[in-house]
Amino acid sequence: MDRIHVTVRARPLSPEDAKTSLWRLSGNSIFIPNHSSTFEFDQVFDENSKTSEVYETRTKDIVAAAVSGFNGTVFAYGQTNSGKTHTMRGSKAEPGVIPRAVQDLFHILQQDVDREFLLRMSYMEIYNEEINDLLAPEHRKLQIHENIERGIYVAGLREEIVTSSEQVLNLMEFGESHRHIGETNMNLYSSRSHTIFRMIIESRDRNQDESTSSSCDAVRVSALNLVDLAGSERAAKTGAEGVRLKEGSHINKSLMTLGTVIKKLSEGVESQGGHVPYRDSKLTRILQSALGGNANTAIICNITLAQIHTDETKSSLQFASRALRVTNCAKINEIMTDAALLKRQKKEIEELRAKLTGFRSEHLEEEILSLRNTLLQSELERERIALELEEKKKTQGEWEKRVHEQAKRIENLSSMVLFSNRDENVKYTKKEKRRRDTWCPGNISQAHLKDVHSSIHTDVSTTEPIRPKLEMGPLVPFNKLLDEDFNVDDSCKKEEDDKGDANNDIPNPRALLLVTNRKRDSSWKKRLSMQEDNKYIQQQSEYDSLRESEAILVIKRLQEQINVLEMEKLSSQQNLDTVYDLATEQNVSAREKIEELNDELIKAKEAARVANEQLISSKTDENVDFIASVSTGIEDVMSEVQNSKETVQSVLLMIDDATKSFSALCHTFLGFKTLISQDSAGQKLIFNDCQKLNSCLTQTISELENQKILLDSQLSNIQKFLEESKLDAQNSHNSLQERFEQQELENQDLISYIQTLEKEIACLTSSSVAKEKETLRKDLEKAKTKMKETESKLKIAMQEKTKLEGEKAYAEREIKRLHGQNSRLERDISKCDSLAGKSSKMFDTQRPKDLPFSLEEYKKLEVYAFESETRITSLEEEISVALNEKEEVISINEALNSTLEDLSEKLRTSTSEISDLNEEISAVKQRLEEFDINQEKLKSSIKELVEEKKELSMQLTNALLEIEEERAIWSANEKAALLAIEAQARSNNEKITSLSTELSENLKIKLSTVTEERDKLITEMEDQQKHVIEVELQLKHCQDELSRENDHMKELSDKISSMEVQMHADKVTNINKTAEFRMMLRGTQAKLDAHRLRYKEAMEELDASKIKYKEASEKLKDMLRSQGLELMDLKKQLAAAK
Repeated sequence: MDRIHVTVRARPLSPEDAKTSLWRLSGNSIFIPNHSSTFEFDQVFDENSKTSEVYETRTKDIVAAAVSGFNGTVFAYGQTNSGKTHTMRGSKAEPGVIPRAVQDLFHILQQDVDREFLLRMSYMEIYNEEINDLLAPEHRKLQIHENIERGIYVAGLREEIVTSSEQVLNLMEFGESHRHIGETNMNLYSSRSHTIFRMIIESRDRNQDESTSSSCDAVRVSALNLVDLAGSERAAKTGAEGVRLKEGSHINKSLMTLGTVIKKLSEGVESQGGHVPYRDSKLTRILQSALGGNANTAIICNITLAQIHTDETKSSLQFASRALRVTNCAKINEIMTDAALLKRQKKEIEELRAKLTGFRSEHLEEEILSLRNTLLQSELERERIALELEEKKKTQGEWEKRVHEQAKRIENLSSMVLFSNRDENVKYTKKEKRRRDTWCPGNISQAHLKDVHSSIHTDVSTTEPIRPKLEMGPLVPFNKLLDEDFNVDDSCKKEEDDKGDANNDIPNPRALLLVTNRKRDSSWKKRLSMQEDNKYIQQQSEYDSLRESEAILVIKRLQEQINVLEMEKLSSQQNLDTVYDLATEQNVSAREKIEELNDELIKAKEAARVANEQLISSKTDENVDFIASVSTGIEDVMSEVQNSKETVQSVLLMIDDATKSFSALCHTFLGFKTLISQDSAGQKLIFNDCQKLNSCLTQTISELENQKILLDSQLSNIQKFLEESKLDAQNSHNSLQERFEQQELENQDLISYIQTLEKEIACLTSSSVAKEKETLRKDLEKAKTKMKETESKLKIAMQEKTKLEGEKAYAEREIKRLHGQNSRLERDISKCDSLAGKSSKMFDTQRPKDLPFSLEEYKKLEVYAFESETRITSLEEEISVALNEKEEVISINEALNSTLEDLSEKLRTSTSEISDLNEEISAVKQRLEEFDINQEKLKSSIKELVEEKKELSMQLTNALLEIEEERAIWSANEKAALLAIEAQARSNNEKITSLSTELSENLKIKLSTVTEERDKLITEMEDQQKHVIEVELQLKHCQDELSRENDHMKELSDKISSMEVQMHADKVTNINKTAEFRMMLRGTQAKLDAHRLRYKEAMEELDASKIKYKEASEKLKDMLRSQGLELMDLKKQLAAAK
């Protein structure tokens, strides 16, 4: 919501008015000192400001926004003679707001390369509440209409297409020449009407024809209104009378309506559901969108600070301050088609998806980091717990195996022991007794014993990195030995010490071994110290490398070592003599197997790396739980394998210790009883671990079943989707074929119809028609001339006829009179004959005088009557001939009129046919556009289907890969689990073995079922892929047909577009030519007016010169006369003198 921007500009004052002015300007406020009312605005310009500053404040931004699709309105308000027209129009030295806006508009359009623009210009005035078109002065009293598409508009208003700022300014000057301007007491050139200069800007994206996904078909249409209002005035000051008074009343009425509208809007009446009187004035009706509507609006309030106009200035400022509180809601005006709406919505959906993916990716990254941290922490805790469990299991396994081994050795060696009479309770801790008590082993040879010792030391040295240091030197007390042992192992057992004193109750087996080793002599150890040191260094490096390797490598290597050591254990249990030979052979085989295992470990390492990457890439909770459960199972198996390794190493240690320290068994036999009880607890722990492992396996099996169910559901959904897509593709294919057939038929019909129409148009527009028209026009002109002549002749004949009829009537009256006289004479004659006797003398004297005169007159009258009758008959004949000619001319005229009507009807039919053709061409264009839109929709749907097919294929491949990986993982896990279960079952109980075998069988059965289902799924997926390939072939065929139809339609559209371009170019050229001709006419009219004025002035000068010439000639004549008289007088005087 943007409010109306209001600026105030003060007109420069004369020095006298400046001295008496009461108004003061301070920043953006204007006030009268010692007065309560102050007015604040967005910007206040003083008398010295320039129009460029006024334009830069807000109007420039409104023009730039109009290019972007926002409506804009700028109007100048104020009293008369306040500088409104100067602000809007300006001059050549200082251009006004309108020329600057036009220049900036075209400058911005040239910089915007991504869009193409169409500019239309109109110029109107509101004079006495009547709308006149200034670009077409003959268009007067226009009406305002409103509809949904165009909104509020003036019907019949001419809109000129413009291409340059010079053309716009020329048209504006042409319109200004027809504006109503008058003279008042306050202003010589006072505007007597409101003018609205409007620029309509249409634009669209240049990439629209390329049908890019980012482009949009929406056309932006914005209107820029630049309004120059007439000034409010008072009749007392302007001295308006008559027409000027009427104009002023209409101006004040419209401005008062504008003020009431601004007042209502500032009070928020419209938001409260009240009425705003826009319709009370045509100015407010036209500018309705600019007043509280969809437009950016700026008001330039022009004022004069003179003391005389204080009241008018105050009312203008009050109007401007009320306008500050009016808010508009400007938005981009776009004409959206269906395709544009679809593109816009798709674009918004993509943006929202991108935002969602970004939001999710951020949250997922955070979750992944948190999960990684938790996984690392859990792995560290598991490693720590595994180490603790390993240590516990080491001690338990060592004591267990020591018990079994030493029990067997006691039984085997009891026969070879020679008992002496010494007391077993003698304390060997005295410092005085430095020699060692010996005993006889019987018939065993010393060489054989040395070989046994050497073989045992080679095996044991790999697992005793600390013993050489502890065995050197004098005897040490038992407590110190315990402390030293714990201090040496402190670096590897920090986490075990943190757990508490739970493991301190169990004595360290190394420390217990040192109890027996205190009695040994170090001389034998010194002989083998170098060999043991070398072997210790080698074994220590191998041990460190093994500990640094990854978990899966250690698991497999330890599994192999467990198998080898189990074989060694079985062989050692059969016979002590064959143990050493078998141990050497097994060491060789173990090295070979270790080399083989190294290759396998490299492969396992790669598999582990892939599994780790999949574990990182997996985002769902199910995969995380599954991997966590698998990792726990692997760690349990790893700990158990490590424990088994430790037990085997402890067995080797016990073999060495048993051969060297048989005498210490009696002292340590009592401690073994306590260890047996601990061993039972360890067995319980092992049994619990087996149960946990079993539960983990059952969980993994259930998870596999759930995944299988999910995969089945996904497959069913995919099958359904593929069937639906197949049906959709078939339906779309059928509909496309039908549309193609219909389109081909329509295209053929249209092409044939267009050809016939073109032929008819060519026939109609041929030269013969033009010639016929010209001949008919000539005949019409000739007939008209003949008719005029015959009419003139008829008029003359009628006049003559009327004259002759009058003469005939006069002659008939004379003849009647003469006939009456003749009858009277006859009666007189008869009377005279009867009275012949009585007055014969008198009759005889009078009769010869009267009769010849009457007879002569009678003859003359008869001749005149005969001539008049002949003239009348001739005139009647001429009149009949003229009437016949008139009838012939009338018939010819009627025939010509009928031919003209026929030709006009033919022209009307041809124009109607041409209009019908244009309509049909537009309908064809619309059909083509609809077809293009449908084609784009089909293309988009095909693309979506292809993308969905790709996604489905990717999902299928991912599912297959996941199934294969899970199968490999589960096969490896099964193998490891089976080996671990077998090892634990052999070492602990037959029950565990039975459970493990049952579990393995169940797993195998389930794996077989899973593999069978996987094979079924693979076959189904292959079938679906074949079906998808068939659909793709059908789609390709449809696309080929579409491309062909597109090419054909493009050719037609190119032809139509070329014709439209030519029509548009012709129209533009015609408009430009008409504008040029108008300008030339206006220039010639101005020149004619100037020549007329010059001619008048010259004629006046000639008249004046003639008058002067006459006066001079008369003076000369007078002078000549006077001189002639003087000469005559002189001559007379001379004559008299002579």
